[in-house]
Amino acid sequence: MKACLKMIISSTVIFSTWVYAENHEIKMDIYNKCVDQTIEELGLGNINNAVVEVCSHQGKAFYEKEIVKVLDDIKKQSQQDNQQERYTDVLKSQRLWKAYVDQECQNAGRYIGSPMYEFCPMQEYGKRLEQLTEYVR
Repeated sequence: MKACLKMIISSTVIFSTWVYAENHEIKMDIYNKCVDQTIEELGLGNINNAVVEVCSHQGKAFYEKEIVKVLDDIKKQSQQDNQQERYTDVLKSQRLWKAYVDQECQNAGRYIGSPMYEFCPMQEYGKRLEQLTEYVR
């Protein structure tokens, strides 16, 4: 029994790590592809603040769409399970999270530098997508 339990736990950890690594690669791939493409299209020698802004905005837009899809899935599951409060609680945390991100990224932009005004939200939206995805069965 202990061996079986250890195998289940090991499998879960390995699978979770693999899924996280895959999601992380997709997340950074969107931004990095945009950066590479923009630098090439504009004939720039290197990345600059404008490229960071454009690509961060593009990445954030992608995550926003994905977050809406996940929230829709959570809503459907909540309705199927007759647990409307589950969806209401997630929406409440979403509003609080959004206020936190807005303030935190303003701080980052002000104290780290202007590229953070766009880069920080993209990062935070990517993290939030991962969090919300865990709520979907």
